[in-house]
Amino acid sequence: MTTAGSAWVADPRIGWRILLTAELPEPADPAVLTTHLADLASAQGWPALPPPLIDDSLERLRAAVLAPNPAPVLVGLSGRHLVVSAHHSAVDGLSLLAVLARLGLAPVTSAARGVGDRTTTGSVARTVGRRLGEVAFRPPAEVTPPSRPVPEPGDVLVERTVPGSHRTAAIVAAATRAIVAHQAARGRTARHVAVAVGAVRAQPGDGAIGDHSVLLRLRDVERLDAAGITRALAEAPVQTPPVATEPRPWTPLSVRATTTGLRVLASRLGSTLLVSHLGEVTAPHVDRLAFHPVTGGGSGLSLGAVGFRGETVLTLRARAASWNDDGLEQLLEAIISLLREESGASDGQ
Repeated sequence: MTTAGSAWVADPRIGWRILLTAELPEPADPAVLTTHLADLASAQGWPALPPPLIDDSLERLRAAVLAPNPAPVLVGLSGRHLVVSAHHSAVDGLSLLAVLARLGLAPVTSAARGVGDRTTTGSVARTVGRRLGEVAFRPPAEVTPPSRPVPEPGDVLVERTVPGSHRTAAIVAAATRAIVAHQAARGRTARHVAVAVGAVRAQPGDGAIGDHSVLLRLRDVERLDAAGITRALAEAPVQTPPVATEPRPWTPLSVRATTTGLRVLASRLGSTLLVSHLGEVTAPHVDRLAFHPVTGGGSGLSLGAVGFRGETVLTLRARAASWNDDGLEQLLEAIISLLREESGASDGQ
């Protein structure tokens, strides 16, 4: 996470790369993409970006561009799939769409609305103190992964397409219910489910690329019904980043202390689940989109969503050290089943 005039402060154990996969009507030209990448780097003031990686395996390609890498943007090609990976310190989820547009696929736009001039959780000290109290007395629920005898590096990615447009509140509600059921099936209770929700204050009017993201955080979500979750999202304050906005003489020391704390307490400071919805996206030159957010802290689970042409593409991402494809797909199927159930109930009202 960054603030104006500050360093990137985040859990240093992970690569902090977000991923957008676009399925195109026909394969993109690597030479043309290389030219677009050079123009993008120049416009953003970035170092030269690597040329597109090419692999006939989409799974291998995604793993390659998600590996820790300081490059602001990496691009890969696998048949008709164009994969864009970005470091979150340089590009947020909505800016990934702007990157895609700059790669020759404009227009790419989202109807997502920002949270506006919403209040924050207060000073850095107050926010950090509250989170430390939560760790001590009400730690966020974890999601028990399936056993994996031989942990693997990297992340596991799964995705599914569901009919209709689904708002963030409905997705959070379905995911929370699925987590509670998942834990119950293993003889565990999901208490204090905490859901982090990615958002922006407002979309940059000029399509500027950068990390404009803010974070909302809902606690004890398992106690809320659908209306309560909608209300909580509308009222949740923006989480104050763990560094001061304006540099102070003690800022370097604060950054070092915060980074150390994030590393030591990440599994307890983080949330049960991160949810990030790119909104209803319009992209005439793209056949399909899928978005995978980061997997920081807590359970290391993130759920991404993109509304596209009357459907919603949902994704789950988790650390391969804990999860495998089958386990993650089962959890995503449970979320989708509950989302459809909730959607059917809403349609019947």
